[in-house]
Amino acid sequence: MLNAKDLYSYYQVASLGPKTATGANPPTSNLGFTVITYQVQRYRDVRNLSDTFSYIVTCTQRIVIPNTNTYTPQASNTHPPAFLGYPAVVVNNVAATGLQLQELVAYAPRTLNTSIATSVSGSAGQSTSATMQHTSGSTTSQSNSFSASAALGFFGDSPSGDLSGSYGRTWGTERSRSVAKGSDTASDQQTGTSDSMSVKDWACNTTLGSDLSLTWVWGQEYPWDVVRYNSLSGALPDFIAQLLCDTTDSKTPLLLPPSQLSQFGIDFTMKASWSVQPTSSTSWFIGFDHSITYCTATHQLTAANSLDAFLNAASDFLISVPATLDICLYGLDPITEGAAGVAIIGFVPRQFLVLPAPATSSASPTPFRIISTSNTLLIDDTTDYTNLPAGNTGAGFTPSLTSLSATFTQNCTALTLRLSFKVTDTTNAYRLLLKHWINGSVPVLMTITVNEDTSTSMVKLITTPEGEGGEDNLLSISLRDLSYGSVNYHDYLNLGFNVIDITLAPATSDYSNCGYQIRAASVEKG
Repeated sequence: MLNAKDLYSYYQVASLGPKTATGANPPTSNLGFTVITYQVQRYRDVRNLSDTFSYIVTCTQRIVIPNTNTYTPQASNTHPPAFLGYPAVVVNNVAATGLQLQELVAYAPRTLNTSIATSVSGSAGQSTSATMQHTSGSTTSQSNSFSASAALGFFGDSPSGDLSGSYGRTWGTERSRSVAKGSDTASDQQTGTSDSMSVKDWACNTTLGSDLSLTWVWGQEYPWDVVRYNSLSGALPDFIAQLLCDTTDSKTPLLLPPSQLSQFGIDFTMKASWSVQPTSSTSWFIGFDHSITYCTATHQLTAANSLDAFLNAASDFLISVPATLDICLYGLDPITEGAAGVAIIGFVPRQFLVLPAPATSSASPTPFRIISTSNTLLIDDTTDYTNLPAGNTGAGFTPSLTSLSATFTQNCTALTLRLSFKVTDTTNAYRLLLKHWINGSVPVLMTITVNEDTSTSMVKLITTPEGEGGEDNLLSISLRDLSYGSVNYHDYLNLGFNVIDITLAPATSDYSNCGYQIRAASVEKG
């Protein structure tokens, strides 16, 4: 089963140990682990009478730290002399790197006394029914009727009368026949998740930074509130000391345990959502730093049967999500069924996220980025222009009102496009369609590679100039054909994210007479 949320997610599991430690008191072994998930979804912000594309970035982080001292049941006549190094405080800070956060949409938990519980529910059903009805028959009917009447009378001395008669017959035959067939198939599948909070004897306090970073402070609240009374010297108020040690019998005081979460280990989940809005050609990437501080506590009886309670030195960890998360890629929607099963881009100026610009005498080309209206197809100019020397004016891509033009120069003899999209099935056929033509006398050599598998690269020679509506300007490439009886059986696609790299180059060394134009590109089902 495919989880739809995974199509938008970045997932990372990191240990809390020596490799991620950054402070002065690194642990000698792994203390626990953290699970970090980021989900990115695109939406159109129409507030303030505007129409702006923005992204919602949602972080869900889970921190699991067991108590290294395994709990062991004690007999009633024995008492533990110490509770050593149990979890007491966890501080988790989440701050963005790369793309600047615009707004904090929501976060949880806020300041509360609660723990994490997650429930997942699923249901599936299927029903099939079939009906068939056949009727036939015939009827015959016949009826006869006869009637007669007579009347006799006198008019003066003369008799008078009347005689009449009638006869009728009807006959009919009727035949009928009907056949009815019917079938019905239905299926249903539902999946749901929910998060709730409930913590026993621990508290969570949340603070918000000026840069929209968040800090959650988790700490034991009972019997010892380590957030409020966090002295390292062991001097605790009497009412706290009485909760940690029963001194009713001064000769044999009874040491009392910490909270159950501290005894058995902690498992906390935090969640936050931010909105981000790219503003330039380079502001597509975002990352996050997760700074975790973990502190244990100890309380024990001294040789003089007095209480000694203190916090141990803290251990610091840094878990970084690299600032290479492309929110545009993660926020792409999958190609779906029906009319929306076509992901198409027309190369018109208003569709570009970053408008292309060819090289000038003093500047390198500007790589473009364009996305479909349905948010299902993304195309990037992935040509490496970093080492392009001066004097290559015009190299790169140039937009027009109806198409995108590619220009080659002496030091720029190849241009590369990357198409990115997502699919949610492994059975439907897909194809790539390009509406394009050459703009010159020299053909263009096109190399198509799907999902970076160069062993299945396809090479096409584009030789046709522009002809409005002509089929010669339409190139169709099958990406998946699961007809097992066909010699063309193949499947180049992955479930989920896919890329298609298209390299354009002159077919000969005469680059000055070679040009290329593309009007539209699409990935379609069927």
